[in-house]
Amino acid sequence: MIHLTSTDSINAPIQGQWEPGLIVLSCLVAWLAAGLGLLIGERMQEADSRLRRGVWLIAGAGMMGLGVWSMHFTGMLALRLPLPMQYDVGMTLLSLLPAVLGSGYALRIMAQPIATLRYSVLGGLVLGAGIGTMHYLGMEAMRMPVAVRYDATLFFMSLGVALVLGMVAMLAHRYCVRHRRLTHLDRRSFGVAACIALAISGMHYVAMSATYYLPVPAPHHMVETSTSWLAISVSGVVTLLLLVAALSVAIDRRLQRHARQSTMSREQLMEVIAAINDAFLLFDTQGRIVLSNRAFTAMTGYTSADIQGQLLSVLEHSHESARIHRDIRRHIIDSGQWQGEIKARRKDGQAFPARLSVSCVEYSHGATRHYVATLHDLSARREAEAKIHRLAHHDTLTDLPNRQTLYTRLDAVQAASHTRGQSGALIMLDIDNFKALNDSRGNAAGDMLLRHVARRLKRFARHEHDLARLGGNEFALVVSGLPSDRSAAIADLQHHMTTVRQVIGGVYDLDDHSHTTTHSLGGVWFGDDDVATDELVKRASLALSRAKQDGGNVSRVFHPEMESAFQDRLLLEAELRQAIHDEQMRLYYQPQVDAEGTIIGAETLIRWQHPERGMISPGAFIPLAEETGLIVPIGQWVLAKACERLARWATDPALAHLQLSVNVSVHQFQKHDFVAQVLATLAEHQAPPERLTLELTESLLLANVEGVIEKMMQLKHHGVSFSLDDFGTGYSSLAYLKRLPFNALKIDVSFVRDVLVEANDAAIVKTIIALADSLQLKTVAEGVETLPQRDFLARLGCHHYQGYYYGRPSPVEAFEALVTPLPAQHTTLK
Repeated sequence: MIHLTSTDSINAPIQGQWEPGLIVLSCLVAWLAAGLGLLIGERMQEADSRLRRGVWLIAGAGMMGLGVWSMHFTGMLALRLPLPMQYDVGMTLLSLLPAVLGSGYALRIMAQPIATLRYSVLGGLVLGAGIGTMHYLGMEAMRMPVAVRYDATLFFMSLGVALVLGMVAMLAHRYCVRHRRLTHLDRRSFGVAACIALAISGMHYVAMSATYYLPVPAPHHMVETSTSWLAISVSGVVTLLLLVAALSVAIDRRLQRHARQSTMSREQLMEVIAAINDAFLLFDTQGRIVLSNRAFTAMTGYTSADIQGQLLSVLEHSHESARIHRDIRRHIIDSGQWQGEIKARRKDGQAFPARLSVSCVEYSHGATRHYVATLHDLSARREAEAKIHRLAHHDTLTDLPNRQTLYTRLDAVQAASHTRGQSGALIMLDIDNFKALNDSRGNAAGDMLLRHVARRLKRFARHEHDLARLGGNEFALVVSGLPSDRSAAIADLQHHMTTVRQVIGGVYDLDDHSHTTTHSLGGVWFGDDDVATDELVKRASLALSRAKQDGGNVSRVFHPEMESAFQDRLLLEAELRQAIHDEQMRLYYQPQVDAEGTIIGAETLIRWQHPERGMISPGAFIPLAEETGLIVPIGQWVLAKACERLARWATDPALAHLQLSVNVSVHQFQKHDFVAQVLATLAEHQAPPERLTLELTESLLLANVEGVIEKMMQLKHHGVSFSLDDFGTGYSSLAYLKRLPFNALKIDVSFVRDVLVEANDAAIVKTIIALADSLQLKTVAEGVETLPQRDFLARLGCHHYQGYYYGRPSPVEAFEALVTPLPAQHTTLK
């Protein structure tokens, strides 16, 4: 029976002495027992059956409970009292039970993978309660001639120590498991066991401090028992039991570890095989498949069940399979391995390229032999290589062969022609005025046209590589099977080129609008003579250049004179570039007069003052300048000189009224900064904008009309005038003409020249003048050479005139002298 009291009510209690050695021994026993109990609990978690887990739980609870009981027993003996002492055996053994139960419950919770916080706290409370119950039952088992009393405060404090430290031990174990701070089992067990031992020892010695022994008369039959041999006996027996249990656990753990490592190695090997990206096969000496992995199933469609026991030939798809099989056997016998590319077959019968590697596996024990094969699918690689090859040899826009493929095809056709006694030809063609479409409609429209033209051209290609896109808007077509006779072959070639030009020319639907195209073609014939491919392409290119020089929409066949003409053209281009750099150009002025014959202005006309050839007319170099793009810097130079001249005339009252007309090329006008450039040139020379007239050709109207109108309106806002040059020779939509802000129409010289002898020309001139009047535009007749021509035009209502009748183009000094032969006197030319 437990009796609680207060310190104040206790008189003359019996005092005892503590033995430090036994105190230390009791704590070590408690720590060792707690650690061993945890190790056994870990084994319980690793057990593979409920029975084994139950056995390990009982063993762990018994070892930890025995350690708690032993610690209590040894700790009791550490206090030496001057009294005889005996123990009630039944009660002593009964005190072991709560320690075992509390320990077992705590170990069961610790064995869970991750215990909840509630269960960890509950396990700590049960463990602490077991320790406290065991202690006070053990105290009741003691038989001494004293009355035992407990200080109430320390009594409850001892229970609190057991409960709190028990919960600390359980929470420490949970923290280690959750955060994996201590992954090594023994290291973690040491810390948790220390907390449990501290709970046992702390509770015991706090409880011993709460105990008071009050003297009572001693029974005569009690005999004092020596505590030394008892402490040694109990501690020795318990320690021996703990050591035996620890040894058993260690042996069992080692055996389990070896078994687990053996099992895991086999499983890990299978996982490694399954994780290999390449298909894996294991087969025997008879060629029968023993094992395969997931990659093999994914690659071929054969599952392990489908393929196991099958011969390797189930995968073969080539008529050379037997040869490859013999080759593999020979190499394996010689070197133990073989690798190479094969044609394999999937379960659905589809063939695919694969790289096969085979190695022999010889085991250290026994004569069994296997072979390991890895299979790598090369399909994606072959597709990528094919794609790269196609990109390298084909045009990405039209999917036609490119220049490199054309050269290869030409070599093959030439060789075949020599063998068969035939001849062939190379045709090069491009789209006339393609740049105008790109500039006006954008690159997307140009790309669409190129694809359409490529589709129409394909009908003339006998072989896939007979048709190629060389770049830009230039195509090439190889013609084979022509007669060996040169004259007949060239006649066939000309007929073929005409047919091609007629078929691919015409209207193309470019989504939001239609576009009419013409094409220029150049061809070269080749027969028995061995001509290099580069030379053939060069000759076809020369013929194409001649077709473009002849106005386009024509076909030309190469002849040797073209080469010398091409060299002359190259020389002329180089000299023209030098002429622009050296300012060899000269500006001439041709008078323009009104109905009374008064000079009202002039048109600027360019001439080239060549240092060796003398004066060169614009007809000899302007087409070349247009084709090479040199017309842009030439046009800028003309504009600058014209503005400079207008600025000088503005300071002279006799010349300030003159209007100066400047021709603007399509290329120059289509520059995005054309408006800014004109305004900057006017501002630089301080020229009056209202005295400047820009002459545009009808070909400009075929391009972006909206853009043309916008640029004209911007310049017109600053005072610049516009006239439509060579009206009637091109295509001018009346609807467009009404919208364009022109000031005048210039009647082309081709109509004026025969206006008195050709009724059609007279009718055209009359219609042009009437149209200009209806649109409230002035008319300027070019090429007036005689008085009758002038009178006829005047009767029709023409406003202004220009031609040899009034004056030839001349340097500025001669023109100014013509305007002012006498000071402040205008000249009238009639």
